[in-house]
Amino acid sequence: GVASLEGNSLVAGATLGVEAVNAAGGVIGHPIELIVVDDKSDAATSTQVSQQLIRQNDVDYVLGTIAGDTSVAAGSVAAEAGVPCSTVVNGTVEFCSPHFWPFGASERMMVEDLVPLMIEEYGPRVGLVGNDYIFPRTYHAVASEIIAEHGGEVVAEEYSPLGTADWQPVIGKLANTDPDWILTAVVGGDAVSFMNQADQFGLLTDRGITGTTSQQEFYGALGPILEGRMTALQYSDQTPGADNEAFVAAYREAYGDNGSISAIAATAYEAVRFIAAAVNAADSYDADAISEQMSMIRLDGLLGNLGFREDNHYVSSDMVLVQIDEGGVYSTVEVLDPIDDATARNCS
Repeated sequence: GVASLEGNSLVAGATLGVEAVNAAGGVIGHPIELIVVDDKSDAATSTQVSQQLIRQNDVDYVLGTIAGDTSVAAGSVAAEAGVPCSTVVNGTVEFCSPHFWPFGASERMMVEDLVPLMIEEYGPRVGLVGNDYIFPRTYHAVASEIIAEHGGEVVAEEYSPLGTADWQPVIGKLANTDPDWILTAVVGGDAVSFMNQADQFGLLTDRGITGTTSQQEFYGALGPILEGRMTALQYSDQTPGADNEAFVAAYREAYGDNGSISAIAATAYEAVRFIAAAVNAADSYDADAISEQMSMIRLDGLLGNLGFREDNHYVSSDMVLVQIDEGGVYSTVEVLDPIDDATARNCS
């Protein structure tokens, strides 16, 4: 479906994670078996395939999916069956349970340090644009709070459905408000369409832009449009370190040198390693025993120091401030301190 790019990255990263864990002895002395199903970015299908995984395949853990509504669907099925479940995409899933552990960065992690830097660099007038579903609206709601706290002003807020081909009406509305910079929450293939059209119609001329469209996986399609711009990432395949270099080498060997490695692939890889550590620490496949360990495990690796809060199940990990240079070089400007997102939500 519309999230096939991200879905393929999830499977690629999880596959490498399973291979790494199995090479180290598996979990409780047994290899992990990875079973992959496609929910086609559709919530009803996500419900059906999640039920299939649990009832027919008897899985011990559900990992996925991509969009917010499909994540809620999969998480709800898993919670009802008493099976632990995790997502790996950025953004808060409007769902929580004692056995739900999302590995993606929360909205606050993504924008808390980035917004003040953009206001300082470009100015206080901010335009917001995104796809019309839960994540972009939540992302912008958190960003709006931080914009106001730092003396900024939201001058436009526009949304368009997933799969939008013609972004010209949205671009025109944004241009009419003359923002100093734009914060995007446009995802998947829509991110490429929006950015190319925004550049074509002059929206990006002498104006800052950052957000989801600055992710590394989009550089191959956007190239010079992203160069010279700044963003904050949970993961960059160019961050120095032996763990990352080994992961990148394994990824390239398995899938070829086809451009940047997405944060979703890296997060899925780390999620598998983290879950395996929790199962080994629990010495059990029991959901309660595994979830008890999920908030106690700490994993140093591709995402820095990775762990979960016990109360709201938000993940904590390093964020990286990067400058996008010519040729797709995502230069690390600064490794930011982990943000402990204490936003209250009921996971009991």
